[in-house]
Amino acid sequence: MKFFKSLFASANLFTLNSASAKAFTEGWPQIKIYYEILAKSFYASEKGNLDVIKSNSRILVEKAEELSIEGMPAEYRNPKILETLLTLKKQTKLVDFLVQQNIDDNEVRLTLTKLNEVFHSIVELCLNDK
Repeated sequence: MKFFKSLFASANLFTLNSASAKAFTEGWPQIKIYYEILAKSFYASEKGNLDVIKSNSRILVEKAEELSIEGMPAEYRNPKILETLLTLKKQTKLVDFLVQQNIDDNEVRLTLTKLNEVFHSIVELCLNDK
């Protein structure tokens, strides 16, 4: 019974995070494009498929570099969000590095999971600042 309650809670959190991320990205076109690639890659990795991130890691780096202060909505421009955005860019480059160096798939998966967590930290920071 505890397992089902835990599974249900996780599903609700996932749905909430996905809905929040979608609403957040509508006002920031560059991060919307970034998120579409990240989400597709991350969800495939959760199913054991790392081919998506392996074919998209370079594109994800390019899209991360397009995430600039100038393109960011003014209401999100604060030091904590900017710091987290820099972390996102570094983590994106790390994922790409691991992919390009053919590092162990488990390491790629763990690093991609961390990247997804950083992205959702930005979403939470931006939504809490509104």
